[in-house]
Amino acid sequence: MSTICSMIEGCSPLNQFKVDTNKSKEFPPSQEMKVGVLTFTAPAAGVSKDSPYGPEGAYTTPANAGISVADAVSYELMNVPNVILIEHSQLEKRLNEHKLSLSGAANNPDFILLGQILPVDALIFGNVTIFQLWHDMAGHGGIVAYSARLVNIYTAEVLFSISCTAVKRKGMPENIAKDLSRDAIKKLLEK
Repeated sequence: MSTICSMIEGCSPLNQFKVDTNKSKEFPPSQEMKVGVLTFTAPAAGVSKDSPYGPEGAYTTPANAGISVADAVSYELMNVPNVILIEHSQLEKRLNEHKLSLSGAANNPDFILLGQILPVDALIFGNVTIFQLWHDMAGHGGIVAYSARLVNIYTAEVLFSISCTAVKRKGMPENIAKDLSRDAIKKLLEK
């Protein structure tokens, strides 16, 4: 498996940061858009000895990785003009009432059904592939990799997609996710 460093030429293996974005002409929205952020799918919590991205050591994935990254993206979206965030708990309540899973909706969404039961115009679906804290002889660091897309639930148009990856010595995964999300939203607004 390749390392992040092989994707970013000339970087040191323990401090890497990469954000890729793509957007449609409909983002940022020209009029108010209600947006919901679903809990991102994420790896199972636990401890492992291997990671294709960092040094040798012990790696810990916390149980809240999907929520942490979704919250980081939500926080940055609050600064986007015309985006009105709908409280995550309201979305979860509505989905539970209809016996739908937040994570199941992300894999194969039924946009017509979601549009009927959720008070949103668009949803963010995300996938965390890595969210780890490592410990080795030299200290600790964090590794975060995730992707997300904002989808208009009426047209199924992808309004933006982001792909983020970072490895940082002495970085906590939660803070790395915040930095990645801030840079991704900033980049989407600049284009």
